Amino acid sequence: MNRRLYAAGLLAVLLWLLAAAGGLVWLSAGDGGLMAREMLKHAPPETTGLPETEYAGVGEMTAAYLTGRTADFQYLLTGDDGAVYACFQAHEAAHMADCRGLILLAGRICLGCLAGLALTGLLTGLRRESRTPEGRRSLGRGMLTGLGLVLSLAAVPAAWAIEDFDGFFTAFHRIAFTNDGWLLNPRTDLLIRLMPTSFFVALGVRGALLFAPAALLPAAAAALLIRSGKGKRTKTDEL
Repeated sequence: MNRRLYAAGLLAVLLWLLAAAGGLVWLSAGDGGLMAREMLKHAPPETTGLPETEYAGVGEMTAAYLTGRTADFQYLLTGDDGAVYACFQAHEAAHMADCRGLILLAGRICLGCLAGLALTGLLTGLRRESRTPEGRRSLGRGMLTGLGLVLSLAAVPAAWAIEDFDGFFTAFHRIAFTNDGWLLNPRTDLLIRLMPTSFFVALGVRGALLFAPAALLPAAAAALLIRSGKGKRTKTDEL
């Protein structure tokens, strides 16, 4: 087995899956229509006090803020009396600023991993042994190892989230945020009323379903490489 190509295959899969995960987070957070639909589905007007006609605007504002397209997290609502009301308080905006930091980090991870993946692919393709049967087999085996590693590591938090989402959600917030700004009061804070636990469960399930094809791609590519590498072994295939 060619250890360099095995390592390249493993690294390529790790970079690809990190890019896919980061990209899904960033794209989902930046989809105002998705935000509005899920808010309306899991937090209807009778539980939030927000008129149904305002959900689209709140969703678009939230998505734009989380992905850095606007500088302020605030939505202004004109009441029946003609007065203009700010929907979110300062501490709610402060928590969303923390969330935006995570979303923007996910976007940077996606771009960085894609760049690393392109470089890995280029350097691997320049190696003559990558075009030999043994080289293809080594690449494919490395990719399968990388895929197995990621899925094994992801299985633990996934099982935890399925079994006890509230506990998982709380632990995630305690790790991800250095303050208690995420501890909002549903009686006084619109943000938590718009985004109850079921809202995040739905987004998590959607993300998992979209991530599955991203994980299947390297598995299929690895199988093809290993199958195409079942040729006669030559001296050039050796390390």
